[in-house]
Formats: sequence, structure tokens, C-alpha cells
Amino acid sequence: MAKRGLIFLLMLLAAFQSRAAEAVADTSKDRGTTLIPLFYYTPDTRFALGAAGVYYFRTQSSHESLPRPRLSYVQALADYTQNKQLDLWAVWSVFTNNEDYLLRGETRYRNFPDRFYGIGNNSRDEDMERYYYDLMSFKALFMKRFGRHLFAGLDYHLRREYNFEYYDDLNLVDGTVPGYQGGVGSALGIVVSKDSRDNVVNAYKGQFFEFSSYFFNNAWGGTFNFTALNGLYNSYTELRPGWILATNSRINLNFGEVPFLDMAKVGGEEMLRGYAANRYRDHHFVGSQAELRMPLYRRFRAVAFVGLGEVFRQPSQVQWSNLKYSFGGGLRYAMNESERLNIRLDYGLGRGSSSFYFSVTEAF
Repeated sequence: MAKRGLIFLLMLLAAFQSRAAEAVADTSKDRGTTLIPLFYYTPDTRFALGAAGVYYFRTQSSHESLPRPRLSYVQALADYTQNKQLDLWAVWSVFTNNEDYLLRGETRYRNFPDRFYGIGNNSRDEDMERYYYDLMSFKALFMKRFGRHLFAGLDYHLRREYNFEYYDDLNLVDGTVPGYQGGVGSALGIVVSKDSRDNVVNAYKGQFFEFSSYFFNNAWGGTFNFTALNGLYNSYTELRPGWILATNSRINLNFGEVPFLDMAKVGGEEMLRGYAANRYRDHHFVGSQAELRMPLYRRFRAVAFVGLGEVFRQPSQVQWSNLKYSFGGGLRYAMNESERLNIRLDYGLGRGSSSFYFSVTEAF
């Protein structure tokens, strides 16, 4: 009954948002503001209340022969959960005039009770231990365009994890897990991406590739010394009008003194939906998923998704019989049809687990 009630409340929220967006949106289709109340449930938060806002806009082209810059946006979110988790978060992605430069970033504060299941792909539910910590983080990415779709630039990450408390007398308390007392992560990174998507929020066609390398080091104020290498590839194909096949593949490799909060993970609302966030973690992760997005009725759309992936320390640990799978479906409601801004409700199933997810924008 709780799940049915949640779905009903989300439908009411969608109806409310349709009128609210008309009231607050700019009359120009190139910019606008969307404000929504948040009410959601995930296995990691239980019920949560909050609010989110998105300001989206387009910058200018210097000549009519040049393509219009793609959508830029600034998004802010604040919520408080039944598990006493506070999250204040702002992210931005801004194309300058003519898309000469791309500026992306994030700032966040979390006061967050969480769960740790151990390290490795064979961790058990009964090994779960609870802990609490505060997080402050800042990210800033500056990229220059080279050619039509290629961007390259520098990234900086700074975060501090502190005020750790433990509720169970297990591995974290024993001090056998790297980063169990928190610390400061300070990293310089190099990022290269190629982006031919027709819309950065919800693409119907095009591709997105990104490679990033981050060097965490105490030489620039950090507690830990390790290197993170990441690869991301998304593709979008319009099979027929309104029917989109989207794929998402990721690889995360971490070498050195890797704290457990920075390890590669399985679970959450983006990759391999169906597992609790951070259910599995280790130094490395490889995974892929596909999603079919279909028109349903007016502003409503439906999706079906399937995925496969694994965390590991050594490649020999990846075994077909133990791979983490994910499949499920969901609904979308268009807050702004012209810019394809959606409210997202998904239900995913994994190996021995399942989860509901509710958020704004697509999983990838």
C-alpha cells in the first residue's frame, strides 16, 4: 500500500508541476525556471522531503550560420530524509557563446548516516554496518572546444569528510578499512570529452564520450595519494519518432591508497538501478546498461532498462556467475516538453534486491 500511495502522490506532484511551471517559466523558450517540491522514497533514505529548482538557458551564437549552443543549466536541491540525512547540492553545466567553452561544477554539503557492507563483490547483507559523517565538496571543470564536438580541459576536486561516528562494532571501528576516519581529498584532473548530443539533459540522438584522470595527492593539501581513471560512453538513437534507444557504459579504475568512500561502486539511481547505493564497492568497476524510452500519453513517457556490471580488485575476480545484473522500468513526466526536462520514477530489480527511485532528469 505504501508503494501505491507513493505513486499516487507523485502523479499529483506531476499535475501540480504542470501548472507551477507555466507560472514561473520565462516566456522565452530559450530560458526558464522550474521549481518543484520533492517527496520521494529510496531504500537508502526512506521517505524524504525537500525542494529542487532548475534554471536553464541558452547562450548566443555570433553568426546565423553557426548552430545554436545547447542547453545550459544550474540546478539546486535541498532535502531531509526519514533517516535524518540532510543534503544541500548545486550543480551547473554552462556553454559560453558559440560553445567556445564549457564550465561544469558542483558544490555540496551532506550530513549523512550511511551503510557499509564491506569491500568486494561478495559482501553480504548481514555484514552491513552503519556509520555517520559530514561531507563538504567542491568541483570545478573548465574545458575549451577543439573542433565541432571535442572539448578538453582541467578539473579540480576538493572535499572533506569528517565527524565520523560508528554504530556497529565491525570493520570500520577496527581501523582496517582505508579512510575510516575521513580526511581531505584534493585532486587535479585532466578531462577530454566528445559530445554530439542534440540535448545535454535528455538526448534523442548523438554520442557522448568522456575520459578523465584525477591525481589525489597530499602535495596539494590532500590526505590520500591515489589515481582515478574514468571512462564514460553514452549513445542515443531515435529508432522511430519518440522512440529512443540509449546506452551507457562506464569504467572506473583506482590505484594506490584508495579510501573506501572513493572506491568504485555498484548501486544507486544512475548505474545498475535495483541495488541500494554503495551496496558493492572495490577499487574498480566495469558496467553497461541500455534503456528504451517510449511515448506513452501526452506528457508521459515509459522506459524499460537492463544492465550488467561488477566491482573488483583483480580482473580474475570477475566471474560470469556473480555479475551484478539490473532490469526494470519507469515513467517520465515532461516538466518542459521543448527542453525535455523530465520527472523520473523508476523501479529496478537486481540480484536479490529491488528499489524505487524518484528524481529529476534522466539516469544518463
